[in-house]
Amino acid sequence: MGSMMANIRLLQENEFDAAIRLADSIFRDDEHRSMRDAYPFVFSPSLRQSYGVFVNNELVAFMGFVPAIIQVGEARLHIYSIGAVCTHPDARGNGYASQLLSSVFAHADAAGASLILVSGKRSLYARAGCYPFGRMKKYTLNQDNIRQIRSFSGDVGIRIREWRATDLFKLVELMRTRTAYYEQSVNDLAALIRAEAFASNVKMQHTLLVAERQGEPVAFVIMATGDKASARTPFIIEWAGEPEATAAILGHAIRAYELPNLDIHVNWFETGLNEVMESIPALSERNSGTVHIVNVEHLCNQLGPYWRARSTAGSDLATMLRDMDDSDRIALLFDPTVGEDGHHSALPIPFPYTVGLNYV
Repeated sequence: MGSMMANIRLLQENEFDAAIRLADSIFRDDEHRSMRDAYPFVFSPSLRQSYGVFVNNELVAFMGFVPAIIQVGEARLHIYSIGAVCTHPDARGNGYASQLLSSVFAHADAAGASLILVSGKRSLYARAGCYPFGRMKKYTLNQDNIRQIRSFSGDVGIRIREWRATDLFKLVELMRTRTAYYEQSVNDLAALIRAEAFASNVKMQHTLLVAERQGEPVAFVIMATGDKASARTPFIIEWAGEPEATAAILGHAIRAYELPNLDIHVNWFETGLNEVMESIPALSERNSGTVHIVNVEHLCNQLGPYWRARSTAGSDLATMLRDMDDSDRIALLFDPTVGEDGHHSALPIPFPYTVGLNYV
């Protein structure tokens, strides 16, 4: 399997079964669900964005590549996510992953994308200009500290239940109340709830709980849980809605499912839930994975509506970013500790936690 014979290109519709077999052989065992089910958009013949390396017409390496739109206030960022990157054991050592990365970078630029998210932190990605980013708090809740949370526990009007099929429209609308979020249609949301992407990696399943007041959903939480023998702490995949009602769901989940601990990541800009949980100790962490700036002009153009709504200096921000290297750009754009002197009201930009429903 020499690299001289390699052909790197988009997968054709009839080649995704081979990609699924390769990915399952690398990432899955008998207790995992297939990558086909967990990552439907990675292996989507209709999207057809993922790349492969072919030697003698045989797929020997694969890179999942999934487009998405992330809403940041008034701005819409066109982004890609990289995942499910794998090479057949007999084809390793030929630099295929690096060549795939070059191909998807060029593809993203041609598509007008501004950012690429990478779930991995391999040195390959660091060398290619992918950097850690963001800042958030990780809370570990338990039976004791959950009592300290200021929530709607005393509000007799709040009722918590598992979700039902008639909730879908309202869940999509609750998702869109957030400061920053992945754009999702009703079909997207239903498909991703079922897919259990990251949860399936750690052999867990989704549980979706809704808080309603007078029959109207006001918050929801998607939780990943395993069986009681699982060594992994259950964790929150996604949440949206009123902060106090969200906290009430978390408390209910710990009690109703008898969870020793429950982890949740809350972004720096999600001040409502951070305030509700201010009495709970938290770890400061980066967002998950790394980010790559595809094209600074695309990024500035797409961020323009967000900046203009908050500052008259949008063009000044764009000029400043153009004069920086990518490492400094990413720090200024995403890290709230970098601009603490407050000289830019439109920085940093809010960005969703990447280990949500849209995880790749």
